[in-house]
Amino acid sequence: MLNGGAGESMDAAEYTIILVNLGLAAGCTFPVARLLARAGGNRRRVRRYCAMLIGVYVAEAVAFSAGMATNVFSVGLAVVWGTALGRWLRHSESPEREMLKTALCFSLYSCLPAISFLSVFLLVALAGWPILSADAGARFGVPAFVPWPANTLLGFFGIVIGSAVVLKTVITTGEVHLLIHRGRGRRQ
Repeated sequence: MLNGGAGESMDAAEYTIILVNLGLAAGCTFPVARLLARAGGNRRRVRRYCAMLIGVYVAEAVAFSAGMATNVFSVGLAVVWGTALGRWLRHSESPEREMLKTALCFSLYSCLPAISFLSVFLLVALAGWPILSADAGARFGVPAFVPWPANTLLGFFGIVIGSAVVLKTVITTGEVHLLIHRGRGRRQ
């Protein structure tokens, strides 16, 4: 399976990442929807928030795939989500701490497609690929111009997943924080 050529590896990786994303979306959508409903002050709209979150998840999965591990589109969506969520939450009557908790959970939810990429790393590691080898990184598809240690499998996956989680969380939560304070300043 992963010991064969690049084509076989990608087939197994594609199926694995699809299954992992389905599992993450199924397991994480409802709890985040409940937080959004509570922060929005209408606990009966959980289903509506679930539908919205599935749309967010699909958009994030497409953006992550389209960015080809550059996180450009994914980080761009963090700006969109932060603005939309911040503008919505600043009208909430919830305490600021609850709004920021909701924003943090939403931002982590939006990182799940990037985090699911970890499953591919686990597959190649379990298949016996040397995770600290630049040759294995090149065989996997890491461009030749990428410097060591980022050109190894461990470095590549760590940078791609880590940068997505850190940047998306900081941007989304930071924007929400700024917009909440800006909105509360106008009300006073």
